[in-house]
Amino acid sequence: MTIAMMVDNPQGSEEVYEKVRAHMGLGSSVPPGGILQFAGPSPNGGWRVISVWESEDDARRFYDERVRPAFDAIGATAPGRPEIWPVHSVNK
Repeated sequence: MTIAMMVDNPQGSEEVYEKVRAHMGLGSSVPPGGILQFAGPSPNGGWRVISVWESEDDARRFYDERVRPAFDAIGATAPGRPEIWPVHSVNK
């Protein structure tokens, strides 16, 4: 089932986001299982990332196995648990 995942990071920024992506070697692509991702300043301050995934397992595995370790590796505060919800449709 397709899902969306939102991560709000109150300590995040564009600089931290780019460092994390670079550490993971993503460039401008999405990881396997990912459909799309967009990121920008959170209305509450910090940085928000919303991504669409082929499955909840893909999203959680990526977050737990790649995102959190990348934050640790660059010495940044990792965000809390992501918010996940089912997606009815993805229109491009």
